Amino acid sequence: MAIGVVMVLAMFIINLVYPGALATFELKADDLRIALLAPPPPTDQVVIARIDDKSIQQLGQWPWPRATMGQLVNALAAYQAKVIGFDVLLTERDERDISRERIAKRLRVEGLKEASIHDILGTSNDDALADAIKSDGSTILSYSFASHQLRGSQGTTPVAGFTSEMLSPPPLAYNLVRELPGQSLFLIEADEYLPPIPVLNSAAHSTGFVDVDADLDGEIRRELTVIKFKRRDCVPFFLAVLAAYSDAQLGLVVDEEGVERVTLGATPIPVDEMGRMLIRFRGGADALPSYSISDIVARRVPGDKLKGRIVLVGVTGKGLGDMAVTPGGAEFPRVGIHANAIDNVLRGDFLHSSISTLALEREAGLVLGLAVALGAAAFTAVASLAFTVVLGAGYFVFAQHLLSADGLVIGVVFPELTVWIPFMVLVSYRYLTEGLAKRKLRVAFEHYLHPDVIEQIVTNPGSLKLGGERRNLSVLFADIVNYTGLSERTDPAALVAMLNDYMTKMTDHILESGGVVDKIRGDGIMAFWGAPAEVPNHAQAAIDSALAMLRELKALKENDPRFTDLDIGIGIATGEAIVGNFGGERRFDYSVIGDTVNLAARLEGLTRQFKVRLLVSRETFTKAGTQHLAREIGLVKVKGKTIAVPIVEVVGQANDGIDPTYYQQYGAILDKIRAGQAAAARSDLEHLLAERPDDEVVRIYLEKLAADSVGSSGELVFEFDTK
Repeated sequence: MAIGVVMVLAMFIINLVYPGALATFELKADDLRIALLAPPPPTDQVVIARIDDKSIQQLGQWPWPRATMGQLVNALAAYQAKVIGFDVLLTERDERDISRERIAKRLRVEGLKEASIHDILGTSNDDALADAIKSDGSTILSYSFASHQLRGSQGTTPVAGFTSEMLSPPPLAYNLVRELPGQSLFLIEADEYLPPIPVLNSAAHSTGFVDVDADLDGEIRRELTVIKFKRRDCVPFFLAVLAAYSDAQLGLVVDEEGVERVTLGATPIPVDEMGRMLIRFRGGADALPSYSISDIVARRVPGDKLKGRIVLVGVTGKGLGDMAVTPGGAEFPRVGIHANAIDNVLRGDFLHSSISTLALEREAGLVLGLAVALGAAAFTAVASLAFTVVLGAGYFVFAQHLLSADGLVIGVVFPELTVWIPFMVLVSYRYLTEGLAKRKLRVAFEHYLHPDVIEQIVTNPGSLKLGGERRNLSVLFADIVNYTGLSERTDPAALVAMLNDYMTKMTDHILESGGVVDKIRGDGIMAFWGAPAEVPNHAQAAIDSALAMLRELKALKENDPRFTDLDIGIGIATGEAIVGNFGGERRFDYSVIGDTVNLAARLEGLTRQFKVRLLVSRETFTKAGTQHLAREIGLVKVKGKTIAVPIVEVVGQANDGIDPTYYQQYGAILDKIRAGQAAAARSDLEHLLAERPDDEVVRIYLEKLAADSVGSSGELVFEFDTK
């Protein structure tokens, strides 16, 4: 196991220090996982006006005169398009206007007046487009930054044509900005930009930047939602279009971790700490409706296809260079990237990930890897393989469920590697060096049986065969809390000696109460009461034995420094189970199986969730009688159970001197919750928590009440995915 733990920790540290080592593989894996889900249909509210080969053939060589672009704007206005967005940089004057200006200058020298010059030369192309844009009133133009970088990075070298002076009117910025204290280094800033020419800039409804960043593999999967320029929180092109379309305000919240929230009106847009929004592509380049500009100008497009729509003007011709590599295709028009992002916001079906999800991925890898290391050490080769398959497949299904249900993208490559690499190394090592010796030792020690079982075999030799019977039993599971950490910091010989002393004390109490010690696995004890010998009140015997174990542990902690930091969790369940001989014809064991056993194991695990020492099912507590001081926790759905199970924390014997006042107050609060008095119950719980700040049960209840999680029956239901 130590080898496995070291391997997992090494993989974790490497991934932490070199996060980009697996980044490309993770990106590709995410693409494949997203592709497994059927893409949502587009909203049909976003249309692309294509600058394609057909348009160039019919309207002339690209770039077209601005007057031609003005005809397009006029045509779209006639179609009653709601918003027009130009994903085309109009940052230089029309070349024909430059020639026109030279001719006009000569005519002025010759003494002609401006009116005559206008009659001769006509309106300039730039003015014609500006007039069309101004008349439409809903046209969004685009601009780009020279470069952008994270806050605190070294400034960029000035680029010819770009300027640090902001043109009037300035680029569109967020209406509502809230910057919380702290300077995050995840914010993106720029020093220079390239705006539309002044006549067009002043005519437009607004302007937005079209800069996008590619991932490590060169593919574009995200839209930037904010770049700070001249202390102004600038809005991207796609959000500028959406703001005009919905007539909604844009909100931005920034805290010390980066961009916390971006909103369009009441719609939250999930972004990461750098303010990047993941795009859920609808499919290939033709997934969204599009029409050739030549058809729009010639009015060959049906009116209902453009009326009330967002129309984005962009280059789609493959030879024109405005292409990118995306999950939607290797030659994907950049205007389609913005169109897909707009469609995501309109439909509200987002993908999202952040640094916190990266932390979740790493934690999952660490936990899975350590679980595999433990399984490979504790189980047989076949069982450990099955365990590893369950862990690996389970995590993938979990990640895919989060993606499908909530759009949350968490990584799978690193966690799956931490599952399979340690497993393969450990199994190989075990097979080559330890397998045979461990199997011999296991066979030898598994011959030891409980005295009651031996007595049953002597009395009835015919019972020495496979089979079992249904009995009503009480089953106990007890584990040392944080045993892995204890084992890592304790010398092996000292650990074995301490465990032997601990197990001797604990099992003595079980045996003295008439229980059967079924299994001792590492730090864990499984025991049961009610078979093979009858126990008058096995539920009471199990609880009394558990309380004796806890008292014994307290005495050990007070008298033996080895046990100072040791703590245990105990779970007990009562009900029907199958007890008897299980195994193969040549080797079997006297044990107990069934749902009651599973529930007891789950309850032991839940002691860590609620930070208590002894949890029992309500059936156990009821059958035990009234001689114990306890409090009800509520209904719990544990792993493997579809029906919520009522559980109880047992604190001690009713007559052992514990002041019951605190628990009586707690019981009265439960009555208020069941009576629908949630507000009063919350106030009382807050007083209890002030009295005992470490009471995790009360804290969880307050969280549930705050989330309004009280069921129709007045009971609080807790769901845990734990063993």
